[in-house]
Amino acid sequence: MERNDLSAAPARKTMSELLRPRIRQLELVPLEEGDEPSYALRDPHGFAGTAALPMGAAMLVTLMNGQRTLGELQSAFAEKVGQQIALADVERVVQQLDERMFLDNEKFAAHKAAITGAYDELDVRPAAHAGGAYHGELDALQAQLADLFTCEEGPGLLPWEGNTNGEFAGDEERRLCGVMSPHIDLHRGGPAFAWAYDRIVAESDADVFVILGTAHTPLKGMYSVSRKHFDTPLGTVQNDREFVEDLRRRFVARAGEQEAQSVFQDELPHRREHSIEFQTLMLQYVLGEKRDFAIVPILVGSFHPFVLHNRSPAESPVVNDFTQALHETIASCGKKVCYIAGVDMAHIGQHFGDQELLDDQRLKRQWADDQVLLSAACEGDTEGWFVHVAAVQDRNRICGLAPTYTMLHAMQPGRGEILRYDQAVADDRTSCVSFASVAFYE
Repeated sequence: MERNDLSAAPARKTMSELLRPRIRQLELVPLEEGDEPSYALRDPHGFAGTAALPMGAAMLVTLMNGQRTLGELQSAFAEKVGQQIALADVERVVQQLDERMFLDNEKFAAHKAAITGAYDELDVRPAAHAGGAYHGELDALQAQLADLFTCEEGPGLLPWEGNTNGEFAGDEERRLCGVMSPHIDLHRGGPAFAWAYDRIVAESDADVFVILGTAHTPLKGMYSVSRKHFDTPLGTVQNDREFVEDLRRRFVARAGEQEAQSVFQDELPHRREHSIEFQTLMLQYVLGEKRDFAIVPILVGSFHPFVLHNRSPAESPVVNDFTQALHETIASCGKKVCYIAGVDMAHIGQHFGDQELLDDQRLKRQWADDQVLLSAACEGDTEGWFVHVAAVQDRNRICGLAPTYTMLHAMQPGRGEILRYDQAVADDRTSCVSFASVAFYE
């Protein structure tokens, strides 16, 4: 008689042995609210919301690398934190993260594919930050934007307050070719926005605004050009698709079809990005009811690899091909074009990984360093702009490095003028973001 030896059969694995959760690329930042330490788990890509986590759950999240089973997470937590955690609590946290789409797994992949497909089908990009970073209700928004100009730090009433037909009243000898504008939240950097857009109203009669924004999420290539129109609570801003198609054609001739695919068919990063949305909102406010205009929205990826390897972006075929194609498209399109770089500057302090406190001396040193950097931009010194940042391995985290370099490279301005410089410093001195508005002339 054949004996069925159950002891020789492998034991059935439990859920804790099978599941190896991997957390997605998310942001985990301290929360200042409450007596107990807690953290916000945020999705910069906009596929999930934000969750508040107690310290224990936050520490557990940092261990979810896709290699550890739930039982191994339990052991790793005890070793790292010095406290025991029940396996049931580990399972509960993992289940909640899975339900909120914070885990990198097949469920999230299907969720992302559905959102991506729906967004690709849209002809118009919805305003992603209305009601959050700025007022979503029309009257309140118009009052908020008006205050940016008329507040104590602002430039004053817009030129069209006394020029109701919106006609260009600038100096033909002093042709504005571009501006640098912040992309920090309006409640922290609003007056600096106003100085840049005051100059656009007063000195630009552009038909098309090429907006170069910092990409805060990864791109497929170095650049991402959108073909979508952009909605704001003030109306819809048209995309100049004819310009985009001509830019694509010129880029293909230089870089090839495969490279162009990554640049011109990568719409998703625009879905939640604020660096272009804020500029579009400001344009709609200052020009929307005065004259027709269109935009060309371009996100620019990180130049950190160039900084890391001490290599000029000018040595990159993609950077050169794109900036040359952009320059040629503007020269041949038969339209009046103005550049806008939606950029911030330094990000310093303990919130961004620095050790030192932000005392007055540190903030003064940052002011001095930023002035040197801005001087290079005003001189039209594209390489000087990059070299100043690369020489210190971008220790001040200049998030406008790549879009500004691209704009200077393609625009080739004769000179620039600093309109306003400011620093947004946290009350507890753990963070500072610097930014400026600059006007560039031919």
